[in-house]
Amino acid sequence: MKKGGGMEGKGTGLALIVMGLTAVVALSLIHIAWKRTDIHDHMLGAVLGIILLAAVLAMVFLFFAMPGNRRPVVFFLTFFVLLTLPGSVFLHARAYTGFSLNAYDLDAPGMPSPLLFLLPYIALVALVFIRLASWSMTFEPEPGSRAIGAQDLRQRLRTLDDGAEFPFTVTPGKRADELIVDWKYADAVWLDLLRLHKISELARLTIRLDESDHTARVREMQSQFNASAGAGGAGLSFKMQWGAITFYETKRETVYGIQIENGRPVARLGYRYGFDIREMRDPLLKLITANGWTFKCVPLPIKWLTG
Repeated sequence: MKKGGGMEGKGTGLALIVMGLTAVVALSLIHIAWKRTDIHDHMLGAVLGIILLAAVLAMVFLFFAMPGNRRPVVFFLTFFVLLTLPGSVFLHARAYTGFSLNAYDLDAPGMPSPLLFLLPYIALVALVFIRLASWSMTFEPEPGSRAIGAQDLRQRLRTLDDGAEFPFTVTPGKRADELIVDWKYADAVWLDLLRLHKISELARLTIRLDESDHTARVREMQSQFNASAGAGGAGLSFKMQWGAITFYETKRETVYGIQIENGRPVARLGYRYGFDIREMRDPLLKLITANGWTFKCVPLPIKWLTG
């Protein structure tokens, strides 16, 4: 893969096709809203078309921001298309076939409830969302690599914890096939304007090694704890995000005040911390794929659902 945002990368061709098709559908909906003012609810086409065009424009940015993997573009656009599909099909049917719901008495005895059609579609969208999310963050083994045993891979992953090269720790999980990767990237206590503050932020990856298909399935979790106390009262907040798939995240922050370590003030008036998901995920991904295994981010630990 070349650097500089070229046209290489996994899923590039499919991403371009999906972006093009989505743009065509969006323009068609806007055309219906503009030209077919004679049909009822024609302005729905403008709303749906603008939503899809906005999604395409956002995905153009993502297309060039992630040159090595364009599958997330396919994932997001497919999801938006599925969300707007019922309205799009209805408007095109109204505009070009004369179809109208007015011909049906939906409240008549014996007519099926719309939920009979809506609920299965919602279930289908949810299934596609989960499967595509996992597919978009699946990395196959490096060409020419041979899959080693799960126990050997487990030991090699544990060696990442031996030195200070990486900001995270690797420890055994509760299961024999599980490893826990933790990065506590923020941990500080400080005093400013007679108010005591504490922050603690943790990112965790849970890796399960499945030797049946040589796949390392990775689930993400992040937690953020903030507390403060002073003359004006106390504040406490805790947030946990579990099961999400992070395509890209980086942040740098600095807090100012008298730093406190081990219960005592220290000669520092600022604490700077940062987080980049790539610094945590990429070393694991490279080691796993170099040893003949597939690296797959999953939102749920259910193999038949996530693939």
